[in-house]
Amino acid sequence: MALTPNTLAAKLAGADNAEKIGKTFVRPYLRKHFARAESARGTSWTLTDEQVKAVTDAYKARTKA
Repeated sequence: MALTPNTLAAKLAGADNAEKIGKTFVRPYLRKHFARAESARGTSWTLTDEQVKAVTDAYKARTKA
């Protein structure tokens, strides 16, 4: 199943916190570490397995601190 930043945020933080985590962690992390071309702005972002793993690992490390 392909994930988007929103579905990954929901998976990580639950439905109630998905919007907040998506805006404050998932999307900024992806922009910093997996920047897309400017022409991709405003288009759907389907995450690769590598991106999902990186975001998940970083989120888990952040929540342990």
